[in-house]
Amino acid sequence: MLNWLNLASFFVTLAAVVWAATVHRWAKKLTRHDDLTGALNRRGFIEVLGDESKRSRRYFHPLTVVYVDVDDFKLVNDIDGHKTGNSVLREVARTMQSALREMDFVARLGGDEFALLLSETGAEDVRVVLDKLRTALINEMNAHDWRVTFSIGAVTFNDPLATAEEMIGKADELMYSVKLSGKNRFEHSVVDKPNQADHFVRCSNCRTSFAADSQACPVCGGTTLLDLHPAEEHAQTQRGVQVYITNLERELTGAVRSLEAILDILIEAEKLEHSRRDGILHLRKEDVQKITEAVGTPEAFAQSKGAEGAHAPLQLSKKKVSERRAFAATRS
Repeated sequence: MLNWLNLASFFVTLAAVVWAATVHRWAKKLTRHDDLTGALNRRGFIEVLGDESKRSRRYFHPLTVVYVDVDDFKLVNDIDGHKTGNSVLREVARTMQSALREMDFVARLGGDEFALLLSETGAEDVRVVLDKLRTALINEMNAHDWRVTFSIGAVTFNDPLATAEEMIGKADELMYSVKLSGKNRFEHSVVDKPNQADHFVRCSNCRTSFAADSQACPVCGGTTLLDLHPAEEHAQTQRGVQVYITNLERELTGAVRSLEAILDILIEAEKLEHSRRDGILHLRKEDVQKITEAVGTPEAFAQSKGAEGAHAPLQLSKKKVSERRAFAATRS
């Protein structure tokens, strides 16, 4: 009888231990994962990045941290509503997880910002991975007619930095430089040693950022480089600054001239009596032609075939604008 009681007590204790372990794993998952997307949260990402950094140092494997920001996500929330915004975030997380390997990690750091950990991934493989990832994301967004793009900064660490936060910060800085230079693309940098982490240069031609020990841009081969964190004055940096500023001035000047030309055309058209009907400004064919010449012909128009095809992108744009106006009116 005593043996049966001991056996029963053993099984009860075993069941309690298993139940406690299950509850512990469940609670730990809740604290490490994002409720909305199911991806890791910031706490969980820092934990796995810390563990992966230790393995990287032990076995001399590189790792890559990627910071992803959803461009124009606020417009989706403001125009389509937060329900649609949540759907966008869930689909972004799902697409990332599908496009990456099982050994990689996806995290939502907050809002519309995500981070990726590409384990044992060196610089030679990163661009292929990011091209595949960005293509998958854009295709998925277009399939749902969600007008968002992605700014991505990726940093490969051949020797991890002291903390996970520092590595996330470097990828965040690179992503922000993409934001400032036009959005909707990615930049990649390589950090070989911890003491080089704050020393990046940027190509004055294609604006790609990379480690300062490189003598030429790994993307376009340019040798005129802008030192983003100059420690000393040297001729190469000065030439890089001048070329960089010249390129920006040329782009800004072109944009301002196009805007001035468009305003002149609209002002002249507004003066004509036949152009204003029902409170709407109607442009003549020649006015539209002038605006097209001022801003250039979009690729979508140039590639269209036939009269109907040539107007298809324009008709689609008009439809989208009308839908937005109707939606805004009903909300008001």
